[in-house]
Amino acid sequence: MRHRRSLCLTAGVVAAALLTPVAASAQSGHNLERPEHWKVGYDGSNEAAERNFVVMRPGWHVYAGPRSLLWDPGRFASGNYAVKSTIYLFPKGDPERSGSTRVDTPFGLFLGGRDLEGDEQTYVTFQIDNVGRFRIARHTGDDIEELVPWTAHDGVSVLDDSATSPAENVLEVDVRGEQTIFYIGGEAVADLPSDELDLNGLIGLSAGEGLSLHITEIAIGPNRRDQ
Repeated sequence: MRHRRSLCLTAGVVAAALLTPVAASAQSGHNLERPEHWKVGYDGSNEAAERNFVVMRPGWHVYAGPRSLLWDPGRFASGNYAVKSTIYLFPKGDPERSGSTRVDTPFGLFLGGRDLEGDEQTYVTFQIDNVGRFRIARHTGDDIEELVPWTAHDGVSVLDDSATSPAENVLEVDVRGEQTIFYIGGEAVADLPSDELDLNGLIGLSAGEGLSLHITEIAIGPNRRDQ
């Protein structure tokens, strides 16, 4: 049975107890203002005003807008490393509180980002959706190569029609030598050859159209110790 993890928020603010030392040290900018240095890339547009996002400690809140990539140019990694991000998907229908207009588009992480402001941007996404699926894909310019096609997994927490609080999902990627392992909620869901992924580069968020998301961390560090 698919499970749903949720967190009750007041005015979109996540409880401070969730803050981790890594996330705290990496977050910059004034609370409820646009984060310093971050960039946003859109389909067919470079207008940053099209998608509002702000520092909302702990983490950031991304409001409804066009499909986009969001990243801090100083947040990148190469070689062996691990990334962990906790993301809350807000229910549709409460624009005053969360800015959400839909919940049916994918969201997650991107890794190995290069030339993100150019015509031949390259990156790999690890995304989930509110149907309870995940996908891993390589993006090169306008081309998308599915490395793991959309696959149902009970570890993906989803919102049902009556949901009034956000659903929590924890995504992790462990780039470990010859293999890269992808996790949802601490459970391994895919294992791919690292040399086929080429995950050296920028790390950030992939946010689907119309979604309201709160991200408490994008923690980059050493490999998981349980492997």
